[in-house]
Amino acid sequence: MTELGGVVRVTVIQERGFARSLVASAVEGGVLIRPRRGWLAVPSADGMLISAARRGVVLTCRTQAARLGLWLHDDSGKPHVAVGPNAAGRRRVDAQVHWGSPIVPRHPDVLVDPIENVLAYIAECEPFERALATWESALNKSLVTMEALRGYSWKPAARLILERATPFADAGL
Repeated sequence: MTELGGVVRVTVIQERGFARSLVASAVEGGVLIRPRRGWLAVPSADGMLISAARRGVVLTCRTQAARLGLWLHDDSGKPHVAVGPNAAGRRRVDAQVHWGSPIVPRHPDVLVDPIENVLAYIAECEPFERALATWESALNKSLVTMEALRGYSWKPAARLILERATPFADAGL
């Protein structure tokens, strides 16, 4: 469970051979908490992951970029989260919610977006120069490569950033 940040879907626990009765006992005893139906967490788990599971969202854009140590103009403001295009109802969360289909499909067990989705949302959410700096930071940290990024169908803002980005820039200086 620690490799998942201390928050995991119940199905993952069951696939690893833990009986429902054992899980129920762990919840009753306070060893595990249920942030939302179908999810479990250790009480010491990352609070942002617990919150994402509780609200049925995925951490993305500026929030996940900051968690990855990427350059951002500033990291203040509301968290940025994503939900799929078919998510039920408009969630009431105190966050910047990004709706729509991601560049890389999300597995239902994840609470954080992969870097490609993070960059796609950054391109749409941030002014060009700031988004470019974040993209270059990801390239500089080798979280992605130019070759891999060229393989996706980007929206216009992201295509422009990809044309200008260089993996050798030391963003933010």
